[in-house]
Amino acid sequence: MHNIINQRNREDLKKFMEMGLEPPPNMPQVFKDCIQVLGGSEIKLVIQKFLQVTYLRPQQNRLSISLKQIRSSFLNEDEERMFNAKR
Repeated sequence: MHNIINQRNREDLKKFMEMGLEPPPNMPQVFKDCIQVLGGSEIKLVIQKFLQVTYLRPQQNRLSISLKQIRSSFLNEDEERMFNAKR
């Protein structure tokens, strides 16, 4: 079972790389509009990640972000201090 999961992850990663998402595509305007409606500002790409089916399950309710994959800083100084204090 574990080998099947690892093989599937490798296949998914290969598909993602074949999509040629470098440089990253522009964010659709509808996404930008939603972010602004929610009070967001300074819209920028933080991480580009291939989503697995498990990420979309309602009980997951989270998305992990590896520190090594972060493309641009998105926390303000206070948030950064709070994050570092919890680590």
